[in-house]
Amino acid sequence: MIKLYQPYMGEDEKSSLSPGVIPWDAGSNTDHNTREYELFKKISQANSGSSEPWGLVSRKFTHKSLLSVNDFVHFAEQKLGEGYDCVFINPMMGIEALHLNVWQQGVHCGHAGLEKIVEFLEKSLGLAFNAPMDRNTFAFCNYFIAKPEFWFAYFSFVDQALHLLDQEAMNNTEVGVAYSGTGSYQRDVNITMKPFIIERLFSTFIQNSQFKVASFSYGKNFYECKFGVKFGEFLFQLSALKNAGLQLQQENLLAAYDQIRFFIYSNPTYMASLSLLDDPPDFFLSKEYAELMSQDFKV
Repeated sequence: MIKLYQPYMGEDEKSSLSPGVIPWDAGSNTDHNTREYELFKKISQANSGSSEPWGLVSRKFTHKSLLSVNDFVHFAEQKLGEGYDCVFINPMMGIEALHLNVWQQGVHCGHAGLEKIVEFLEKSLGLAFNAPMDRNTFAFCNYFIAKPEFWFAYFSFVDQALHLLDQEAMNNTEVGVAYSGTGSYQRDVNITMKPFIIERLFSTFIQNSQFKVASFSYGKNFYECKFGVKFGEFLFQLSALKNAGLQLQQENLLAAYDQIRFFIYSNPTYMASLSLLDDPPDFFLSKEYAELMSQDFKV
């Protein structure tokens, strides 16, 4: 049986959680900059000794992913039953279409100093952090459900990376200053680089582990729903081109992908619009929005 948790802050949020989830009080989180990761650790401790797979998704899950929690659980049950160790969904489908990997996206969107951190982690851990990522490894938001063995290995990997970066911060190196400094995130100016690194470490972990991982595959209708028909069809085809090039190891396909994506990728206005559509503002979860949508205005 799968256990899927959803965090909340206060009774108002608790009352709005998705049906079927296990509520988890996030009010005791001690480090604002670890976000879900500290909750993961606490849930793991609460499930000590259990062999049941579990996961945690934010209140924004359906808002971002366009899937109900029940749909995600059904997908997880099917894949875990087939022998997979972990299942995940990447709701940032537009971002996946336009970037070769999650680290490149972080540098491109303005996380100052992230490229230095990537170079440091590559050298320290001996892994190709900047390797291209297809749909089977490209993931944002930490929307995954996994068996305990996967969780333990994932914690070990992330903790090792964070320990190395904490040491750099203590020594006030260039990498350490970037790591402990601002994440340059418009929605939360006080947040450091730490949560953005943790979020991306999941993709690098599954790309370099022996675990069997399944990703949810979005059809074209999801792209069109999120981005509109023309833009959605373009991003769906662009993602398919990238993934075909990577899976077939065809340099000509990847060269074509790089040339076609450049029109959007090089234009800050288009990229900002895509980002807002891919990750809609929290306003659409607010009471004001719900009240507006409940009205039947006559013109």
